[in-house]
Amino acid sequence: MSDHAAPPTGAGFDLTEPRTRFIAAFGLVALIVVVAIVLGLQAYVNHVTEQQVFKRVLEPVSEDLRALRAREDEKLNTYSYIDREKGTVRLPITRAMELLSQEHAQGAAQ
Repeated sequence: MSDHAAPPTGAGFDLTEPRTRFIAAFGLVALIVVVAIVLGLQAYVNHVTEQQVFKRVLEPVSEDLRALRAREDEKLNTYSYIDREKGTVRLPITRAMELLSQEHAQGAAQ
């Protein structure tokens, strides 16, 4: 004899009991798969984020950027002529700030 009795003929619906062990096992496996997918995606996102941070922040400075900064520092910290005919010169930034503060102090004293 079979463990599952056949439903009576003409009943119109299934009288067998649901397979609870199968349902519980299926739910547990589904839960484990979902957790694994979430953890895998989180690890992937963290990895990609770390790569982007390295590229934008931590990557060594390029030679072009070093050359640009050197040119800018030279312009900020050296004397040079802008227009010799008009007598226009470029002063180092520190000297220009000193002169400006002296002018301001003289103007305030008058």
